[in-house]
Amino acid sequence: MKEALSLAGKVAVVTGAGRGIGKSIALTFAGAGADLAICARSQEEIDQVGAAITALGRRVIAKAIDLTNTELTRSFCEAVIHEFGAVDVIVNNAGAYLERGAFADSDPELWWKTMEVNVRGPYLVTRHLVEAMRPGGKIINLTSGKGFMAGANSSAYHVSKAALNMMTNALANELWQRDIDVNHLIPGPTATATFDNAKPGEERSPEEILSTGADALPKGLPAWERVKHPDEVAMMALQMAAWPIGGPTGQIFSLARRPM
Repeated sequence: MKEALSLAGKVAVVTGAGRGIGKSIALTFAGAGADLAICARSQEEIDQVGAAITALGRRVIAKAIDLTNTELTRSFCEAVIHEFGAVDVIVNNAGAYLERGAFADSDPELWWKTMEVNVRGPYLVTRHLVEAMRPGGKIINLTSGKGFMAGANSSAYHVSKAALNMMTNALANELWQRDIDVNHLIPGPTATATFDNAKPGEERSPEEILSTGADALPKGLPAWERVKHPDEVAMMALQMAAWPIGGPTGQIFSLARRPM
């Protein structure tokens, strides 16, 4: 029987860990033996995830921060280094899909806020933690197929994910000599509040979203695509995080069921 993947003795940082994919990744990593540093914007949500990690017997730092705030992000990263001394895995999961309209009609504030969350956030977290990463470290950037193709709407999201894709590849080229791998993780359609385009207070659980069946797929996706549970993405992230030194870097790992 194949041995279970282990992150015993590792320290992982997961952003946007209050719900959805980030929550699933954090809990999966804790279950595999990692200690965690997690953040999200909601104090209530991040406290609940932190308590669940503690219940699994793992150490955890859980803070509510806005990653577009430079000082709060720096303070979070400094707390991680102070508490754990080093970092083995960074999962840049926090993201925003704030402006969904046509470019000419877009709200400039929401357009740029999307860029700040999706690009500046991962940049700041990685920039402040990268020197504390040990050999064999992994940086996993949650990106999207929309970063590889233009769309008629949601230009801010497309542009932000394209920028994150390029940052991923640039870091892969810079960090391989330190035995740190940097890869893309594309979930494809996943049962989250962002996918559901839910209004605050009207979020549905992954199970509720999945119960709607294939009709929940956005228009334009092929019939063979399907909506994934966040736990499926977490298992892919665990495989990436547990890869030994010398594994892939600068590569795309995707759960989407269509060419990128």
